[in-house]
Amino acid sequence: MDNNLDLQYALDADIETAFDSFVDAIYDEVMNDEMKTTIISLPKHQQMKFVYSVLKHFAKGTDAVLSYKLCEPFKTMGSVSIEAKRLDFDNPEWFARAAEFASNTEVYPLTKNRIRLTFTFHGITTPIE
Repeated sequence: MDNNLDLQYALDADIETAFDSFVDAIYDEVMNDEMKTTIISLPKHQQMKFVYSVLKHFAKGTDAVLSYKLCEPFKTMGSVSIEAKRLDFDNPEWFARAAEFASNTEVYPLTKNRIRLTFTFHGITTPIE
């Protein structure tokens, strides 16, 4: 059994080293992008606002909590989320369009029987060259 633990620790160390190497490799590129002067992409921002409006409609009369994050965690990203115990969608076309506009759509189970649905957007800003 000790051999299995030793093997697991070795694998964990290898994975950690690989992640560190990856972060080191992209750090300069990410920091370079973050330092550039940028402007908000109007079409992307309108898409985010549409998704927020759709989720606000779905949240009406519920315990849902909405969030709208622009330029987080990076300048080029944004997200719109809804969190509730239950999510009901009475207009599947709007939901489909919201998911289509987003770069990524994720569902997270949370504590206290809650769920979070997040629509992430990439390319929110455009560098001024």
